[in-house]
Amino acid sequence: MPKLAAIAEDIRLAARALGEFGASLVHPSVRLGVTGLSGAGKTVFITALVHQLLHGGRLPVFEAQSGGRIARARLEPQPDDSVPRFDYEAHLHALTQERRWPESTTRISELRLAIDYQSGKRGARNRALFLDIVDYPGEWLLDLPLLTTSYAQWSADTLKLSRTGPRALLAAPWRKHLATLDPEAGENETAAREAAQLFTTYLQACRDDKFRATGRSHQVSGNKHCEALAHQQRLGL
Repeated sequence: MPKLAAIAEDIRLAARALGEFGASLVHPSVRLGVTGLSGAGKTVFITALVHQLLHGGRLPVFEAQSGGRIARARLEPQPDDSVPRFDYEAHLHALTQERRWPESTTRISELRLAIDYQSGKRGARNRALFLDIVDYPGEWLLDLPLLTTSYAQWSADTLKLSRTGPRALLAAPWRKHLATLDPEAGENETAAREAAQLFTTYLQACRDDKFRATGRSHQVSGNKHCEALAHQQRLGL
């Protein structure tokens, strides 16, 4: 039975892939990634772009729009349910009604638009294009060097760096707490949460003082993985 279930799942996935491939031939799609460091304006840019497309705003550089070949644009369901939806409506409300900047990007999100347009080729029929806009936290790009570094080496380097120069003062509360932990003891969720919070505070201070640090760890506070991060950090003592 397990083998039959696995075969059935493979068939389902293959059928889905084939269906998506066929759909892409009829309705092509473009995946647009928007990234940048915190505060760069990614959320505002995406919100403004989507609003202009949905409401036929002025986009002089977008030839299809300025040339009148865009019939309409509309929001579509998510192409991937595992990726959170970009909350366009909430961000637009913050900008236009509450008169404040939207919350900064802390996780990847996505929004799909369907754009009905007239082809620039003479005699070509109208077509539809799926535009998938992905909001990607720029801080995560800082983690790319970790692909060639083991976790043990990264932990050792992080602890060593935290003891040098101006970082020593910023990291003092975090290292003081680490000194109270026993790597051989059982897991302590309370201590792990405190270590994760102190580590996050240290990295945020490094960012504020223009020091480079790993990106995702800037956003670890409140994340469900913070206990694991703090527990692993203890291994570098």
